[in-house]
Amino acid sequence: MKNLYPIIWLVLLMSIGGASVLANEANGIRTENSKVSIQHEVNGPLEVEVILRTNYADGVSTKQTVDETIWAMEDFWSEYANWQLVDQEEGRMIFERNIEDISPASKESGHFGLTEDGILSIFDGSPSDEKVIQTFFQIDVGKLESSRREQLMDGIPVESWYHFESMLQTFYKVKKAKPVQ
Repeated sequence: MKNLYPIIWLVLLMSIGGASVLANEANGIRTENSKVSIQHEVNGPLEVEVILRTNYADGVSTKQTVDETIWAMEDFWSEYANWQLVDQEEGRMIFERNIEDISPASKESGHFGLTEDGILSIFDGSPSDEKVIQTFFQIDVGKLESSRREQLMDGIPVESWYHFESMLQTFYKVKKAKPVQ
């Protein structure tokens, strides 16, 4: 899909070239190119639905849909230069980007906590509200200090990307080993 840029440019150039040949012929101007049979006609700007997926390091993904009117392909591609084209079909393009940061939802109201099964998770609000944003791994609760267990039951606010990484590393040390089968 990434290699579609040259095809899109070719179609655009053919359309522009076809319009100038048609305009020249309408004005009575004959050029060497005007002998070429034109199959394309310019009908105005290109209308495209653009889907933007953002993947955050805390496992949260967001999706935004934008209806774009493309007047110049160069302007369109420069607007989405920080995105990766992952899928394209007629009238629709899907872009994606990965952000090395926690999601806005986690920054605003995210709290580390434990599910009833002892799985380390990020909750939207207090763990008692049971609104899980993201789950990570099961913790061996018996290895936790009682104060840490209490903190997790109340919810530990996600303060920053650094804090997020630090908490994951800390609790990974008490990750429950998978049972031998």
